[in-house]
Amino acid sequence: MIKKRWSLALATIAAAGLLLSACAPADDSGGDNGGSSGPVTLTYWDFLDPSQDNPRSNALRDNVAAFENANPDIKIDLSVVALGDMISRLPQAAAAGQAPDVFKMFTPQVPQMAAAGAYTPLPADALAVDDWLRPADTLAGPDGQQVAVPYEYRTCALYYNQKILDEIGATQPTTYDEVVDVAAKAAAAGYTGFGTGFSDTDNSAIIATFFDCFMSQVGQDIWNEDGDVDYAGDKANEFGDFLADLRDANALGSSVVSDTYSTVTDGLANGTVAMAVLGTERIVTFGTSNPDIKWADLPTASTGDQTGATFGWTMGIGAGSKKIDAAWKFIDFMTGADAAAGLAGGGEVPTRSSSYDDPYFTSPDADAVNSIAEYVESNSEPHVYQDNWIALATGLSQAGQELYLNGLSGSEFISTAQDAATK
Repeated sequence: MIKKRWSLALATIAAAGLLLSACAPADDSGGDNGGSSGPVTLTYWDFLDPSQDNPRSNALRDNVAAFENANPDIKIDLSVVALGDMISRLPQAAAAGQAPDVFKMFTPQVPQMAAAGAYTPLPADALAVDDWLRPADTLAGPDGQQVAVPYEYRTCALYYNQKILDEIGATQPTTYDEVVDVAAKAAAAGYTGFGTGFSDTDNSAIIATFFDCFMSQVGQDIWNEDGDVDYAGDKANEFGDFLADLRDANALGSSVVSDTYSTVTDGLANGTVAMAVLGTERIVTFGTSNPDIKWADLPTASTGDQTGATFGWTMGIGAGSKKIDAAWKFIDFMTGADAAAGLAGGGEVPTRSSSYDDPYFTSPDADAVNSIAEYVESNSEPHVYQDNWIALATGLSQAGQELYLNGLSGSEFISTAQDAATK
């Protein structure tokens, strides 16, 4: 039954123009309580495809099945929706009264989706949960009401291909200057020395998350007190200088202007990219797909430390949902101890302290995710995001294209990116 619903959802996504009607919350007789007088079907949007054979997709599939087994009166109708599509469609769906009952959203974009009216405020049972490892009340709308909870935590890490580094006689770099040197050697040997991308696909995810972590490292605020993008200056210029130095060393990919998060992860997995800064959620997947890929702390800049930003995926209830209680029951299960072992098996860090009471986390199988969790705790800090993240991210990708194609300096890249974000 689950596979059938997924296949229907996937077919619906592929059919242009049918997404909103297909994903509209189904009418049910359970009313607001969603289940007291009959079965309930929750519509759920997730960017992961549970039909794929990878650790994170397998974990999602297994946890959804476990929830349905534990709650036979609640069925999950899962639609696979890319983040970029979700960002553009959720406000439209909410305005039309067709938002999904539950959806995932990336932390930096929660305030923007809340301002666009995509969420229903969380019920009292959700607000009573007090074992989040990091504060959750920042996941709020413009009125201050909390609209989402953390599904998993992540931060940035340096990934490198040990086989390539051995080939060029290099060791793991520990500073950004050393990254440029090693990347130049890798490029001279025929590899992409450092993988990143300036495409605005998926809301410029790869350059924006790297920038977020770098600004945390050097202690530079991204927004001013009025919530406007305002980061240009010496600390931010170092990020631009790093990209310019990579360009001048011919260490960026030849298709960097169109490369995306997936392009770079694929390059690492197939052995054509020597290094990249990506999220910690890829650690387990890389361990399966290419054992030559290792990970390490973020390199240090000339100022600051190795402490990046804490972010990740969240779960919230769609605007206008008539199944609030059932929706929260699903979210509570997916973020709680019952789903934690599966989540961790996919390489994602559970967000509630009670999750770690599961015996799984004392087993050797949990060594990888425990090390990731420790790294996230010691090497990252959460911060509040404003409701203009997409403009900020798009500005970075546009400036990156100019840096690569038109030879902008590092400081010109930063000023161009900020100007683009504030237009």
